[in-house]
Amino acid sequence: METQDFSRHLSAMMAWHFSPNTGSPFWLQRRSTLPFDPLTDIRQLSDLAMFPDISLELRHTPVEALMPRGLVSEPLAGVFESGGTTGAAKRVLAYESWLDELVSWRLQNFVKQDSKHPLNTLAIVPTGPHIVGAINQRRARRMGGLCFSVDMDPRWVKKALQNGDHDGMRRYADHLLEQCLPILQSQSIAYLVATPPLLEAIAARPELVENLNSSLLQITWGGTHMSNDTYAYLKDEVFPAVPISASYGSTMILSDTRARAGELHQGGVIFDSFAPYALLQVVEGENRQPVAYGQRGQVLMHHVSRYAFFPNVLERDTAVRLPAEPGSAGDAVSEVRPLAQVANQTVIEGVY
Repeated sequence: METQDFSRHLSAMMAWHFSPNTGSPFWLQRRSTLPFDPLTDIRQLSDLAMFPDISLELRHTPVEALMPRGLVSEPLAGVFESGGTTGAAKRVLAYESWLDELVSWRLQNFVKQDSKHPLNTLAIVPTGPHIVGAINQRRARRMGGLCFSVDMDPRWVKKALQNGDHDGMRRYADHLLEQCLPILQSQSIAYLVATPPLLEAIAARPELVENLNSSLLQITWGGTHMSNDTYAYLKDEVFPAVPISASYGSTMILSDTRARAGELHQGGVIFDSFAPYALLQVVEGENRQPVAYGQRGQVLMHHVSRYAFFPNVLERDTAVRLPAEPGSAGDAVSEVRPLAQVANQTVIEGVY
């Protein structure tokens, strides 16, 4: 349920992003073209629908134009890109302070284990221009250890699948897992971060499963959807003694979500967003009106913080709409799946 606190936050962010002293060149130049006044007309979550979805413009917008003038002295974490699933990649900026706040929220209920061994993370996820790599590096440090990475290039795999090269995709998955084995054999790994297709590939390798079951304290999957049957298989049969968590996010909201602890929806994970800064809604794709709770619709995302303003971004995913946590604006989501097509292009997930 939307609260007065969110309305105050939204008004403060409109004042921030549309003030000459604090706003970014992108939004300050855009203000005169808007058929409404963001300072007086944007008061609640539904009002964000007045803004255009500017995400496609981020394929060619100079990233300097996205820097809020009020953050001139804030250190940047870097430039990050979307996956490029449905065309050229979109580019965004992330600030160190934002990633620190996000990781603190993600680990809000995390209890550090007493261990004689290092609490290191192995992350088999994209790094490079993808923000998930930067998030996992910081998350690993907060969890008490180092982050070992096996780099993944999801764009190459998607290109191979678009060309019908399914054998190439399987060889690439094998290539990734072959890099994991020497790390697991020589390093202490307590936390594993991987995508569902790679967890399924790991499950088919007894030597990897045995090694991981002997050392892991937690598995986190993310980056794509996982069926409820696959989740149950991994949780009950492959890694029965290892807690399995999940995250779902997007470059366009500079954020991932948090799996709701101890609660599932018809066997599926429930994802809550980092409200009031990163918000999810589940809508009819055509008119962007909310679907009923328990119904499937397309995921609409908003980032509303002093670090960035990306409203009204229609994602390539569908999900079941669920109530957000008490006091939070927006929706929670479950059973996330990709659309079959976006902008007349087939959505391909590959190993990511």
